[in-house]
Amino acid sequence: MKRNDEKVPEFDEIIFENRNKNYGAYDLRKRYKTVASLSILGGISFSALLLIALSFTTEEGTASAGPTSVVIVISDPDIPDFVPPPETKPPAELINAIKNLRPVVTDDTSKITPYIPTTEEIINTVNNGNVSDTIMFTEPTDPVLPAETKPFIFVEEMPEFPGGTAALLKYVGENLRYPEDAQDNNIQGRVILKFVVNPDGSVDRIEVLKGVDPLLDEEAIRVVSSLPRFKPGKQGGVPVPVWFSLPVTFKIENN
Repeated sequence: MKRNDEKVPEFDEIIFENRNKNYGAYDLRKRYKTVASLSILGGISFSALLLIALSFTTEEGTASAGPTSVVIVISDPDIPDFVPPPETKPPAELINAIKNLRPVVTDDTSKITPYIPTTEEIINTVNNGNVSDTIMFTEPTDPVLPAETKPFIFVEEMPEFPGGTAALLKYVGENLRYPEDAQDNNIQGRVILKFVVNPDGSVDRIEVLKGVDPLLDEEAIRVVSSLPRFKPGKQGGVPVPVWFSLPVTFKIENN
């Protein structure tokens, strides 16, 4: 089998196949090796010529003219008059502290402590009726009552019925008595009350926010006034009075 003598296309020929070779890029790639070689050769030649020129050239004033000597002349500065150092005084002698000071015995009796009777002597004096002290009776003053605190609406710790809300509703349901006149006249509905839980947990200032009928309103007030003490509300860890609302529902169940 004969070998094909066709020339293998170069890399540039493969890249620019079916492309415009007159655009400029093809020509640059074809001449790249030649241009790079000439540039490197030219740079080397210019550097060699520059080094040769520098080796044969001497600047004016740089030639050596023999050894030289340097003389440094220092003018005498103005020396000020001698100033003696300030006189230092020796430290004052330290006063020796007096140690182990002995008490001085004196015959002066003007500072003698007066006699203080014992408890038994005072009791005996009272029993014998020889009381020299004057007892002043002071009438008790009226106690200062703290200023009434306005009830809060919301506090950090709201009042809580013992056992929670479920226990509160259970208590109201067990103690509520439906008025007979209201049953006969088919009066029913929900009464909404508000009251103050005092710092001691007691209930006070019961008011009707939404009433249905005087019969039902009075019964709701009666049940709420009989509530046991709450766990009081607190603001900043201190028990305070807080408003509390409670709906009481009256409903007639048909048998």
